[in-house]
Amino acid sequence: MISEYRNIGENCKIGENVNFLGNVDIGDNCKIGNNVCLNSVHIDHNSVIQDNSIIGYDTITGHYYEQEKMKKSKNSSDEPQFHIIIGKNVLIRSGVVIYFDVNIGNNCWINHNAIIRENVNISENSTIGSNTICENNVSIGDKCVIHNNTMICAETLIESCEFIGPGVSFTNNSPIGHLRDVPSTIRGAKLRFGCAIGGGATICPGIEIGQESIIAAGAVVTKDIPSRIIVAGNPAKKIKDVENESFIKEDICKEYDLSQKQI
Repeated sequence: MISEYRNIGENCKIGENVNFLGNVDIGDNCKIGNNVCLNSVHIDHNSVIQDNSIIGYDTITGHYYEQEKMKKSKNSSDEPQFHIIIGKNVLIRSGVVIYFDVNIGNNCWINHNAIIRENVNISENSTIGSNTICENNVSIGDKCVIHNNTMICAETLIESCEFIGPGVSFTNNSPIGHLRDVPSTIRGAKLRFGCAIGGGATICPGIEIGQESIIAAGAVVTKDIPSRIIVAGNPAKKIKDVENESFIKEDICKEYDLSQKQI
């Protein structure tokens, strides 16, 4: 096992007070700002990490720490191992904190002061807004736009081509068991392809929102939502069907082996 692998590609710019921990691999034409911590990370070409970011936060406790020990014991490869994989042309703004075991695809933007917890996968061409918190065990698909101040709870599944407005809250603990003699169950929401969630909406635990449905701003979603309808209110109720012109574009659907008529 190689304990500390270091590689910095060509034409890179490295700021002041950059801390390298564990294995670090930086591709060509990357920019690393001032006061950045890089811990067990692979960064592909043309990516930017701005000032005061922590990429590889390793203060991990509880069940996740036990998982981590098991993974290390199974890893016998002589190749350098990385806890974080960052793709090409990624922009990570100032103040971002990313925990271990995170994959960020090509052309993603992670904006100011976002927090990305353990075991999160963010696919290509997606954007995470400023001050957004993404808890552990979350999957985010391609071409997603997640706006500022959003709370994404653990175990949430967000498929591709989603729009999530500012201040949306995903919940996952039902019933609430804190200091109560009630067994709680963690159940994250599931957003199927092409949903749009208006600002300030709340998505309750275990909810599934069907393909290309639209959730109005401020709605509280307490039950599953079928595909291609618009809901509003508290609790959210159907107000009408999604009109054809509001469907995801046909050429985008074809990229995912879908069709505008496939519902």
